[in-house]
This record gives sequence, structure tokens and C-alpha cells, in this order.
Amino acid sequence: MKRILAILIAAIMLCSMFVACQNGGNNTQSDTGSEPADQSGTATTSSESDEPASAEESSADPYEHLKKFDFDNEECVFLVNNDNGGRYKSVEILPFEGGSDVLNEAIEERNAFVENLLNVRITEVRSNNVLGDARNDIQGEGKYDILMPWMDYATTLAGDGSLFDLYNFSDIIKLDRPYWDQRANSDLSFANRLFFTTGDFSLLTYDCTHAIVFNKKLARDSGCDDMYGLLKDDNWTFDKLWENAKLATQESDGVDGMTYADTWGFFLNQNFTTSMFIGAGERLTIKDEDDVPQLAPLNDRYSAVVDKIRQIYNDKSSTIIIEDYGSQLGGKYSDVYSAASAAVGEDRALFRSLAMVDLSELDDYDVDYGLLPVPKYNQEQEEYYNIVSAFLASCICIHTQVENPEKSAAVAEAIAISSTDTVRRAYYDTILKGRRIPDEAGEFALDIIFDNRLYEIATIYTFGSLRDLILTCARASSDVLVSTYTSMQGKVDADIEDLKDRFDSID
Repeated sequence: MKRILAILIAAIMLCSMFVACQNGGNNTQSDTGSEPADQSGTATTSSESDEPASAEESSADPYEHLKKFDFDNEECVFLVNNDNGGRYKSVEILPFEGGSDVLNEAIEERNAFVENLLNVRITEVRSNNVLGDARNDIQGEGKYDILMPWMDYATTLAGDGSLFDLYNFSDIIKLDRPYWDQRANSDLSFANRLFFTTGDFSLLTYDCTHAIVFNKKLARDSGCDDMYGLLKDDNWTFDKLWENAKLATQESDGVDGMTYADTWGFFLNQNFTTSMFIGAGERLTIKDEDDVPQLAPLNDRYSAVVDKIRQIYNDKSSTIIIEDYGSQLGGKYSDVYSAASAAVGEDRALFRSLAMVDLSELDDYDVDYGLLPVPKYNQEQEEYYNIVSAFLASCICIHTQVENPEKSAAVAEAIAISSTDTVRRAYYDTILKGRRIPDEAGEFALDIIFDNRLYEIATIYTFGSLRDLILTCARASSDVLVSTYTSMQGKVDADIEDLKDRFDSID
């Protein structure tokens, strides 16, 4: 009966896709429809393919290659990150207690469709120690069909030789389709192997996207530029951020001396220095002809970008480092990042660097704020770039001791396809655009942020201390880039070569 229902649903969806194509490919979901809409060819943002889908691909049933599977109502168990008091938890596989109603409804809709399509039951195990539990499972029963660790944990499992290369499932997992994040596939592969990736199912990946929030009232009161005007004019740059941050910084708490309680132009968290470097169009690594990452070479622009970041980081007339004022809080806030959100909410911060997940903290304040991408280095730069802080971003991987790898692959593919117009739409269109960034100018900024996301493999794999290069240089009172880069070069090269040898040995 479930197989019949799945076929009927797929037929209904195919008709819906024909109608969508007749309307110019608009992917808007009908208010009365109960199935995910067309996933096959309409462009998405961060998961957009480098090549446009052909007319034939756009009109094809995206689930056709999955219809042969019937898993006899077996469980498919996801291992996910629990809510252990941190910001970075899974809210995308099963409805999350205390989570958004609109998101939970979208998850239920997607899961019902996938369960009927594959005759499978989707369950999850929430863990405060995903890496440890995954390793125990690999050495034991193999009960977790799909792992969704933070990417930092996934690199450890990959280095252990415990994960399948997802390209091995090319007849099931269509990694070139737009519901998989094409930039992640490209940036996170190593020697033409892809042990983990992400796509429209991973809300934590969206939450880990870096951006800058700004306080509109403080911008007006301080005589600052029109921020959205700068963005639309392609003039949102390092220098504009810095100039406006200086205008807003002032003592405001009635106590001599600048503390976190005063008004600052830029609340900057330390790892955002790397985000600025990537936002400037630079990279820590580049890939060679064999898809192996290599240390990106130094040049004049690289050096100029790092030096400008160092100047902004150390400028006490504009910038406060979020991690540096913990001792001043006196237990008033849960951590320094919540204190930075409070500064925005209380009109004491013009700019605050953040991951998208931090926007939820502003729901508690009556504040008029906007959102901006990471600025360009200068006006000559053609694109904005926004890094996904992948260290704590979720991904999908399949370990080598799983009982039925085909089931894992088929469910991962079905989840990815059907998330675009359910889970991702609820997050992006309803929660972000509909509630948090509802104005047209803000939506324009939001689209720029998500259209230009990328990943830096050196921030999640351990290649010497390369992930800390930009922060180390930013902290310094003088230019130490060349000496720091030179000192770490040998270890970075050795770690990359060692990882390549390990991957070669498990083929």
C-alpha cells in the first residue's frame, strides 16, 4: 500500500512540476499542496549548480532513480547533535521541541513524503558526543544509518578511514543536482573524494553562515552612511565598515574608560578575521590539478588584505573584540556572544559580526536592525563572499560499517531533494525573510549572502595551524604575516601530504 501511495504522490508532484515550468519555473509552493514542490532544476541559493540544468533535467522527475527502493518499513536512524546548551544543534531531521512551528511542520511534511516514497521510518538519536558515539557505532553494531556530525568531527572520521566516499553512490546520490551544495562539494572534496557534504537539508549549515548585523537607529544617530545604499552601489568595503564604525564609537555608560557597556562601532569576534580574509576574495588553500589542497601563495594583495584586517582589529577607536570582555560581564549574560547581541539590541553596537544562528537572540529586543554580507576588500573586487564557519556546521556522511549502505544513500538523497521546498523554504523565506529581515533592502542583502557562500577546507581539517593564520596576524601589533606564514609552511605541507597518503591507503 505504501508503495502505491508513493507512486501516486510522485505522479502528483510531476504534474505540479509541469505547471511550475509553465509559470516560468517559479518554485512557489501551493498553500493547499501537501508534497514538496519541484526540486529538479530551479536555481536555489547556496546549493546552486555551476551549470544551469537543461530543459530535460528541469522537467524530469527528481525521484525517478529512487523508486526502485522498498525498505520494508525499516528504521533509518540519524545520529545528530543534541541541544546541550549550545547554539549549534540539529533542528532539521525530526521536529524539535521548542522550535519554530512553521519549521517543524515543514519537517513533518518532508519526512512523511520520504517515508512513503521509500517505505522507511525516519528516526534520530540526539547526542552530546556525536564523535564518540559515531566511533563506538563503527566499532560495534553499526546502528546509525546516517551520521550528521559537525564538519570538524567528520574530518576526524574521514581521517580514521571510517567513511564512504559519497561518489561511490553516484547511481543513488546525485551530487551534481542543485539540492546538494555545489560549493561544498567542490571546496570540501580532497583528491577527488567526498566523505561528507551538505545541502538544502542542513539548517545548521545556513546558521553557520557568517555576516554582519547593523543597528539602523545607531547608524542614523551617528551620521553614518546608508548601509543598504552602500551595498546596492557595490561600495560596502573594509574601509566603509571602518569609517562608519569610528563615527559610532563613544563612551555612553557614564563611567570613565571604554568597556563593553559603552557604544562601539564594531563588535568583532576573533574567528571573523578569517571570514573577512575570505570575504576579501582570498583563500588559505587552493586546489592543484589532482584536487589536493595546497597552501595559497603569498602576494601583494594577500598581504594588503591581512594588514587591513590587523588595523581594524587593533583600532580601539572603532573595534571591541568580543572574546576579550568576559571578565567584565559579572554573570549578567550567558556568554560574551549574548552580550554582543545585547549591545545590538540596546543600540550600543553599530556593527556586530555573527553567524546567522545569532540572529535569534535579537528576537528578545525591540530593535531595528539590518543585515550585510562580509564586506569586500575594495571596490575593485567583483563579488561578495561569505564563508560558512564549517567547524560547527552539520553534514551528511555514511560510515563503512553501516548495515545497509544503499538504504543510507537513498534516504540521504530523498531528504536532500525534498528539503528544498519544505525545510529550506520555511527557514529562508518564512523565518529569515518573513520575520527577521522582512524589508526589501534586507532581502536583497540576504540573497547576496546566501548566493555567495563558500567553504575553506583549511578551517575544518587540521593543516598545521593554518586555520589560525589570519587571527594570529590580526592580533599582532605589527605586520608578522611573512614570518608566521613561513614558520608554519612546512607543517601545513606535511599534514596535507599525510592526509593524502591516508586516503590513498584506504582505497
